[in-house]
Amino acid sequence: MARTGPGAVSDAIALSGAHHVRLPVSDLEAAVTWFADLLGYEKDFPFETDGSVTGWALRHGVGGPAVTLITDATRARACSGFPLFAFGVPDEATVRGIAARLDARGITHGGVQPALVEVKLPFVEGPDGILFGFYVKAAASP
Repeated sequence: MARTGPGAVSDAIALSGAHHVRLPVSDLEAAVTWFADLLGYEKDFPFETDGSVTGWALRHGVGGPAVTLITDATRARACSGFPLFAFGVPDEATVRGIAARLDARGITHGGVQPALVEVKLPFVEGPDGILFGFYVKAAASP
């Protein structure tokens, strides 16, 4: 049955994916290192307040969304234990490779599990206990 009224597909605004994800962290350099070491992110540009670096915009060279880390210990604590964001990955082999990388670094996660599209790796413990996931993302239709 086709939806009609507010929120119907014909009323949908065109979106082209996520521009960036902004995350609060208590230890900026530790968080930058986590994203760089685990996922290959690189520093793009800093955010400064009163002459001090209080955040970093990170870029990913192989399709990952931009991530912005901002020093805010109070909000980071509030997000601890919450599955805040899920990364899309191309296939099951990538999910299994991430799980192996996490295991080698002693990073807690929920294990590779069945999902609507192949498999997922939920509940990856990131900086400040914020949880992330990795899900196989179905290829876009032409």
